[in-house]
Amino acid sequence: MSESGHPSIPVQAHAGEDEDARLAEFGYEQKLDRSVGKIASFAIGFSTISATTAVFTGFGAGYGNAGAPFIWTLFLAIPVFLLWTLIAADVAAKIPLAGYAYQWTSRLNGSSFGWFTGFSALIGWVSGMTSLGYIFAGYFGSVFGWDLTQTSQILLAVGVVAVCALINAYKVRLATLINNIGVGIELVVTIGVTLVVAVVAFLVPDNAQPFSSLFEGKSPDEATPYVLAFLAASLGPFFGLVGVEAVADVAEETKGARRVIPRTMFIAFAASCIIEFAMYLVYTLAIKDAGAVVDSAAPIEEIINQQLGPVISRIVVAFALTNILVCLLSNMLVGTRLLYSMSRDNMMPFSAALRHVAPNRKSPSTSVIVLGAVSILMLLSALVNERAFNYFLGIATLAFFTSYVLQTIGLLIAAVKGRVPEAEPGTFTLGRARIPILIVSLPIFLAVEGALLFLPAFAGNGFVFAGIVALAFLWWIIVLRKRLSTGFAGPNFAQNHTQAIPTAELGH
Repeated sequence: MSESGHPSIPVQAHAGEDEDARLAEFGYEQKLDRSVGKIASFAIGFSTISATTAVFTGFGAGYGNAGAPFIWTLFLAIPVFLLWTLIAADVAAKIPLAGYAYQWTSRLNGSSFGWFTGFSALIGWVSGMTSLGYIFAGYFGSVFGWDLTQTSQILLAVGVVAVCALINAYKVRLATLINNIGVGIELVVTIGVTLVVAVVAFLVPDNAQPFSSLFEGKSPDEATPYVLAFLAASLGPFFGLVGVEAVADVAEETKGARRVIPRTMFIAFAASCIIEFAMYLVYTLAIKDAGAVVDSAAPIEEIINQQLGPVISRIVVAFALTNILVCLLSNMLVGTRLLYSMSRDNMMPFSAALRHVAPNRKSPSTSVIVLGAVSILMLLSALVNERAFNYFLGIATLAFFTSYVLQTIGLLIAAVKGRVPEAEPGTFTLGRARIPILIVSLPIFLAVEGALLFLPAFAGNGFVFAGIVALAFLWWIIVLRKRLSTGFAGPNFAQNHTQAIPTAELGH
């Protein structure tokens, strides 16, 4: 039951009904552009994970913390995210709504629970977008040989985020077209270059590190036990697989969403794991000057430079920039769908504006612009406090795992109480394995959450994130509880209030 006393999951009128009819049963009118097909759905999932972006962003920290053995931390991340992919695919097939983190828990566990879960995921998306913008700016500068200061890199990142916001605000078809092209480039060019580096490094005598180096690591300082350094090095691989469930956020824009989305989740996850590990393996063994790699702000570019020369390395980085750019685009795409979904249920401040969909473009343009503006403000905060950027990447992963933990707890409660709806024939379902998988997953997700809070390398992230959550709590206790108790927010709001709320009623 929802807080307004109505069933949270409507019964399907008939098996196999189309997606728009199913959306109407949830109480929503189809306003977004349902134009995302199988290929575009895979591309969104693959680019959100983005193996190339993960390697380019996470390699330096991983290698700097634990040396060559850091590549094995990927095998800590893979089973964790496989469990989460199974859970997410199971629910996405049954509740195909935009803003999955909020919608799933809101309908199964109540809107207050859904608020904190959705808010955590939203912080994850905006922090991830901000990190990607900053990283893109750094590599962009290196392509042109610019010696960027932190200030100039931040200002360049502001421009990148603004451009991505304008693309997403215009039309989902433009964003997915650019995304498809970027994924094609990633699959062809980046992988091809990795193969060339492998051939040059491994066939030329004494041109690569021995395989045994993958098992010989040391801490960056004598005070840190190696096991802690190894775990800290796992942040890159873990961040690299965050968002495997992102395609669920565009469920209302996906053709055949209940069947397509679970399938593309698994395909994108498998492809990303294979490509990411191959890249980590090749580039780690291809290191000729470890000191130069550790000192470099662009370690993958440095490795390619050592093997193929500066001209080729700059060309590769230029192509890799498209991968980072489409990763940023897709992060913004799915993050804004979450903001739109929560605003549609009147859960956010200024919901009336944030749930607006441009009729011609069928895009939640206000949500896109606002989320882009928040990301820009976060970037500008690093002008005041140089340590601000250090928190963005850690907080993104911490926020996502907070939402994973909350969703797993909520789904476990719902499964035990029999609230999870039956699967439609022909769609993915965990069936009897659901509760055992949720029970196994919860302590694992909690362990990752604990590591992100208490490992010395992530010191400070927890306090910053706690401050952000405190703001969410204040909004809930001061405004949102009253809205929910009076029926002015929650899953039934859109159905019961077909007209936009007057501005004077926003405080209800």
